[in-house]
Amino acid sequence: MKKFKFNLQKLLEIRQKKEDLQKVNLAKASGEYQFELNKVEKIKNNVKEYKKFYLKNYSRLLVENLKLVDTFSNNAGKAIENLKPLIEEKKRKMEKELDIYNQLRRERRAVEILKEKEYKKYLDELGKEEQKNMDEVAKDIYLKNKAGGLNSEN
Repeated sequence: MKKFKFNLQKLLEIRQKKEDLQKVNLAKASGEYQFELNKVEKIKNNVKEYKKFYLKNYSRLLVENLKLVDTFSNNAGKAIENLKPLIEEKKRKMEKELDIYNQLRRERRAVEILKEKEYKKYLDELGKEEQKNMDEVAKDIYLKNKAGGLNSEN
């Protein structure tokens, strides 16, 4: 029997390449989103460190120092608020890229399922052909033995 050949192999390869490219786009969008989230965390950590520094290093809390800490905190809060629309935009972009990736993955998987079914069918046919050959060999051996047994009786 001939070797297994999937007629839609080229289509499967194209879909795999599209999926791989989309995976790169998704990773890039995810990285951009994570970068913006990290900015927010960095700002929050800076505020904590700044407050901790002032509380630790200045035993007397002067009004000017408290105002400075408050101004720093307010500015950090405004910076975080200004980042929120950008973060939402990056999140939407990432989700869009994820939807595209999932769609491409489903399309590739559909062709893979067809390939698996065809391969199973090929294996079944191969098994049937092999069984047919084995039956033929067994029949030949049986007939040969039967003919050999008849000759020895005479």
